Amino acid sequence: MSADSGSLTDQAHRQLRDDIICGRIRPNQRLVAADLAERMQISRTPVREALKLLAADGLVAGAKRGYTVREHTDAEIREIYEVRAGLESMAARLVAQRASDEQIEAIAALGAHDERLAEVDRSELVELNTAFHDAIVQAAGNTRLCELNGRNSEHFFSYRIAALYTDAEALASVRTHGQIVHALLARDPDAAANAAREHVLQALDVVLAKLQ
Repeated sequence: MSADSGSLTDQAHRQLRDDIICGRIRPNQRLVAADLAERMQISRTPVREALKLLAADGLVAGAKRGYTVREHTDAEIREIYEVRAGLESMAARLVAQRASDEQIEAIAALGAHDERLAEVDRSELVELNTAFHDAIVQAAGNTRLCELNGRNSEHFFSYRIAALYTDAEALASVRTHGQIVHALLARDPDAAANAAREHVLQALDVVLAKLQ
């Protein structure tokens, strides 16, 4: 594969991955290399390679006449969220133990958006939520934890999950960030870890109930 082809493969992989994660490409939707290549205005070869990478990521499944976006089973969703709960719980513990005051204050600022919640649309709510959780993981100061969380995060499908929530449920979920912030400001590792874990597991309960 040439350098140019490799670059186009990376470009196609990133674009398709983002489209899947953001819900622009839906579960069970067929992905045909010829159609995607035409839309992205590139040749079919890098698109085919990108689809293979997405299959390795677990985001698509191979089919005889193309690929389809995977729709996770309830068991897979539970596993994804349980891993997320463990990683974010550890991240919150590490932040409480060793992050700088400036880092914790920045996290607190991201979590202090309750007064804005009634004014933002669902996509902005997702962005606020993602920024808050990402800030905690990054402030933990553990590169391996960040990498693991990044790979697992590709399966959250934040925008699709957010669409399942009622407005009241979405607001209640984001407002529980305050419990995490309070524990971080108090430098209480146990409380921070517990709050982060419970926040994610509560989200899991909502998601599984909605998918029944």
